[in-house]
Amino acid sequence: MSAIRGDVGKVMFENAGGTEADVGQTRSWSLTINKDTHETTKQGDTSKTFIGGLISGEGSVELLYNPSETGAGYTTFIDDVLTTGDPADALFELFPDSNTSAKKISFAGIITSAEYGATLGETQLINVSFITSGAITSAI
Repeated sequence: MSAIRGDVGKVMFENAGGTEADVGQTRSWSLTINKDTHETTKQGDTSKTFIGGLISGEGSVELLYNPSETGAGYTTFIDDVLTTGDPADALFELFPDSNTSAKKISFAGIITSAEYGATLGETQLINVSFITSGAITSAI
């Protein structure tokens, strides 16, 4: 059995009118996909039953802070949190490995937060959070 190391994943990002770019300095990413459920149990049943409902997702990307980084992916990705009236037109692609030709999760979304900090003796990180908007496609 082969396994994929987490150190080869990557994130691609494109904001409105932009060009898709590799988000440099990525240290990790995560995505949680949720599905609403609606109870369909009726009187006389002895067990609850459900049907699936709407799907949503949320996640985060952890970046190493690099003050000299000028790449369109890195700065555009972080700066998208400053967009007001965001119509959720940013496109995300999350890859479990560096092979961008096949395995990925794609969706439109909104960057909801960017957390900056500096701690003595540690690498400076930027934690960026996002939510999905619309369909999520997976080719994992």
